[in-house]
Amino acid sequence: MVHSRISLKTKNRFKNSMRDVVSGLGKDVTVYKQPLKAECLNCFYDKLTNSSTGKCKWTALEAITKQADYLASGGAGLQYKFFKVGRCPVCKGKGFLETPRKVWVNTLVTWNPQNRGNTLRTTPAGYEGATVAELKTDPKYHKLFRDCQKVVIEGNVCKLAKPPVLRGLGNNSILVVTVFTTDTTDKESDGILKQY
Repeated sequence: MVHSRISLKTKNRFKNSMRDVVSGLGKDVTVYKQPLKAECLNCFYDKLTNSSTGKCKWTALEAITKQADYLASGGAGLQYKFFKVGRCPVCKGKGFLETPRKVWVNTLVTWNPQNRGNTLRTTPAGYEGATVAELKTDPKYHKLFRDCQKVVIEGNVCKLAKPPVLRGLGNNSILVVTVFTTDTTDKESDGILKQY
């Protein structure tokens, strides 16, 4: 029988220390799940074109009454508004309403993982940041990242570059997610982002 030289107490201490390092170095990223969709209550939905038919379900008086009842019951926003023909003022012609869902996940973020430097590149137009990021996090978030709509890292909107993969063995596995930026940040920071 072979005995391990490292005791269970030492392994647990190491695991707890590494967990503290990951949480200390990690950044919270926002992961947007697929939004919840519900048919618009104000207009008819055309399943053939996946959009609004451009016709209201209500008369003007019914729409005013329904909106007043909706607001009186504690609802907020516009749910019922009469229109004759054209774009529905509630769903903006989509035929459905979307409710965004987001979750914050603590991850280790590495920008430009090929260089492993997180450095900026100099181009004739100025400084340019990395557009690819590698995220490392707990394997329990595999389904969340696999089915997500987008990820926001430090103000940058990102999409999945490839499906998330698990690396490692057993309890020591880690989830690696590769994303690329689709938008730039709104705020200018130290000359990294320049508006030309």
